[in-house]
Amino acid sequence: MTVPSDHFLLAALPQTGGYFSPVAIAVYLVCVLLWAHASAWVQKDTVRVKVPAGMWVAMVFASGAAALILWLLVPMFWLGLVLYVVLFGTASIVYVVYRNGRVAPGQTVLTLAHIQRLAKGNRGADPDVGFSKDRVRIKMPDGKTPTWPTDPDENAAFAAVQDLLFDAIWRRASDVRMDLAADQPVKVIYRVDGVDRLREPLDAALGPRIFAHLKRIGGMNAEEHRRPQSGRFKAAIGAGGKGDKTVDIEAKTSGSTAGERFIFKIVSEESKFRLPDIGLTDKQLPVVQELVKQPRGLVIVSGPKSNGITSTLYALLREHDAFLQNVHTLEVSKDQEVENITQHVFDSQGGEVTYGKRLRSILRMEPDVCMVSDLADAETAQVVATYAKQGKKLYLGLPARDAFSALQKYMQAVGDPALASAGLQGILSQRLVRILCAECRKGYKPDPAILKKANLPLGENRPFYRPPNPNELEVDKQGNPIICSVCQGSGYLGRTGVFELLVIDDDFRAKLSKGTPLATIKAEARKRGMLYLQEIALHKVYDGLTSINEVLRVTKEATAAPAVRA
Repeated sequence: MTVPSDHFLLAALPQTGGYFSPVAIAVYLVCVLLWAHASAWVQKDTVRVKVPAGMWVAMVFASGAAALILWLLVPMFWLGLVLYVVLFGTASIVYVVYRNGRVAPGQTVLTLAHIQRLAKGNRGADPDVGFSKDRVRIKMPDGKTPTWPTDPDENAAFAAVQDLLFDAIWRRASDVRMDLAADQPVKVIYRVDGVDRLREPLDAALGPRIFAHLKRIGGMNAEEHRRPQSGRFKAAIGAGGKGDKTVDIEAKTSGSTAGERFIFKIVSEESKFRLPDIGLTDKQLPVVQELVKQPRGLVIVSGPKSNGITSTLYALLREHDAFLQNVHTLEVSKDQEVENITQHVFDSQGGEVTYGKRLRSILRMEPDVCMVSDLADAETAQVVATYAKQGKKLYLGLPARDAFSALQKYMQAVGDPALASAGLQGILSQRLVRILCAECRKGYKPDPAILKKANLPLGENRPFYRPPNPNELEVDKQGNPIICSVCQGSGYLGRTGVFELLVIDDDFRAKLSKGTPLATIKAEARKRGMLYLQEIALHKVYDGLTSINEVLRVTKEATAAPAVRA
């Protein structure tokens, strides 16, 4: 019997229902739901972890969408499933690994610890709970991130620590001081742009726990309340991108009969200045750079305490190539880490070693450059002068009112005019003035008499600037003043240096070696066009950087000023 040929063609067709597999459809829909859920979770999680959301959400979403479309185009169902797992799974795992590296161990996901937490039904360590509190990312001295306490009281204290650190960093505080007394609110003072500001006190009940957490974070003994301790840690605020503000914090504690004091110094990346950043005028900068290039000699940096002497010394050191030169420092305390430089912190070893003796031992190592942070005594001055005369390159920090006072102090400490002047190259004296906030500063027409007295141009009709007065602030619908979000209402944003520069050339050196009176040196410097601190500062007012009142505040004789409430 002959079978028609069209029967063979029909037999070759798939059986009815082969086009639609319920299992395949179910698997595909589950994968679609998994992709949608994962994309939504990543979007929420990036906010909690404080990382750039756009990049990660786009990567996970796009990889899943591409995998699902590709799956539909591939003729083999199970091959499409493999491609989906590879594409979408890889993108998801990359994000999970990245975010797990930025969080505390108790907040990781898709790890053995996470599985164990889920098995125990422990929701207290759930990442959703922890991240809602992390305003500051903290790294302890061992590089670990502190975990949130599960005890409610300890948790509240740690939240207060987070709020305190965030507020201090956000307000650009350089120093924070906290005083703890029994049954009293914790007094908190910030130092912002060189001015002390009294902050709202912390709850008395949380005070001891806050101190304990800060000690633990800084690597100190939380149970020690009397003996002085010191520690360090890192902190960062921001969304986890280039706009983050990362700081190094040096913490110190001390006890007293009244209670306990906690002080921490906050050093940000932007405070690690280079020489062009410190505020030298266009005429001063090349002169100072030329002093730095000299292979030998002494440069003194002077000014009142807390006016940036150490920062200027570090900026001078950064002008040297630390890879080609052997650079050392001797410091009473190390304010900053300076890359590729050997920093020695003075230790008297129970009174057996003096500052001058320690300096002499360092200089015997034959450094190319040495920075001495303090003129501790006459012995130190004589060591500095001797080695400067022998051809060493040295920088010396010295507290003094102006350049001529610094010169007088140094000459008197050495005791030998010829020795003191032999290696002396120059003296910088400085103050730090606050920079006006460009967002809210107010312009006004200056008094011509002030311009004439400061030898400033009279015909340019250039305005001076000042911070806004309280009655000039705009108000919201409720009548509350609208505070500038850039400077937080202070009217100033950051500080810059004002410098008096005295260059010691051969003529000055010869006069000093003969014991010429200081008044004669001063008169000669003025003849050569040297400007005093206040004159340099008024030029910064003329350029719109600072205000007249700020210049008067920092150039008058230092007096103790009470903290003001911000």
